[in-house]
Amino acid sequence: MDIIIKVNNQSNGRDKLARLFQYTSRLVWHQLESRNANKYSIDRIKSLENALSSFRKVLRLGRCIDVCYLALNTMNIEDPFLRISLTVSKIANALFLYADHVVWLTKSGFLKTDTDNWNKTANRFWLLSIIANLARDFYEILHILQLNKTMLLKPSVLLKDSTKKINIQGSMIHLYTIVNCHKDIFIDTLKNSCDIFIPLTALGFTKLSPSAVGALGALSSMAALVTMIKPITKLVPA
Repeated sequence: MDIIIKVNNQSNGRDKLARLFQYTSRLVWHQLESRNANKYSIDRIKSLENALSSFRKVLRLGRCIDVCYLALNTMNIEDPFLRISLTVSKIANALFLYADHVVWLTKSGFLKTDTDNWNKTANRFWLLSIIANLARDFYEILHILQLNKTMLLKPSVLLKDSTKKINIQGSMIHLYTIVNCHKDIFIDTLKNSCDIFIPLTALGFTKLSPSAVGALGALSSMAALVTMIKPITKLVPA
């Protein structure tokens, strides 16, 4: 209960909880639809998904300004790769949020714009933000592997004489230790790897079903919630 209260006390925490239920709803209604379940039940769950989506858009109103301000901080990072990838990610995320605000205001009747075009624009900026985040994740992983290359099993070793003893178990234990010591990087990679398929599907680059998108969205939401519950697992600088 303490964990739920801690997350719910933060606007970002409420957003992540709503996101988890939103994508879980998508997974559920599509599974019910594929099993020819009661149409009334399916419509109710679809309505819940739409309500949660609108709720999250309201929570994010004005956040594009906050993200732009954070981009100013990332410009001061010493590492050039981190500086570029994080700054691009922040700017793209801010533009995604701005386009998302326009979509919500249009659906609410405050503006008259082409919702489909703004939706596509939002998804393009979201995709760019995730790609920049993944580039940063792989950069961090390569750095870790470089530091631990002497302890890991090299692919070339597997091609040598099979009679030679290979300490696979020791290498796997060391790999597990690396992952355990760098949970922040691997949780962030998992989250971004799941998220990237959502805008890719929305833009038509991939053809995932609503169930698959719902499952990926729910998994990435749980990963994000873990970083809120245990701040030590959050990748910094972010």
